[in-house]
Amino acid sequence: MDVLSSQANLAGYKAVIDAAATFGRAMPMMMTAAGTIAPARVLVMGVGVAGLQAIATAKRMGAIVSATDVRPPPRNRWKASVALRRGDGRGIQERQTAAGYAKRCRLNTRPSKQP
Repeated sequence: MDVLSSQANLAGYKAVIDAAATFGRAMPMMMTAAGTIAPARVLVMGVGVAGLQAIATAKRMGAIVSATDVRPPPRNRWKASVALRRGDGRGIQERQTAAGYAKRCRLNTRPSKQP
C-alpha cells in the first residue's frame, strides 16, 4: 500500500470517529424497555479511498450509510453496499483528472438549448 492510500484510509476512519463524537448520540439502532433509538444516518461525500473507509467504518458502527461522488467510475465500487445518492449531473464538466482523482467542478450557468 502506498503512502497516499494509507493516509487516506486513516483519514476516512478518523472522519467517522470524529463525526460520531460530535454527533453525541448512539450510532446503531437500539431497542430498550424505554423505547427505540433510530440509527444515525451518515452521508459520505466522495468515495475514493478515504470515502470507502468512511463507509465501512460507519456501517460497522451501525449507521445507515449513503454516499455520493461526482465521478461515475467509483460508483461501481460501493453502490451495491450503500444507498445511491446522485444528481442528474447536468452542467457538471470535467469531473476527474487523468489520474482518476476528483476535480473541482464548474457548474454551467448558461441554460441549455434543448428542443
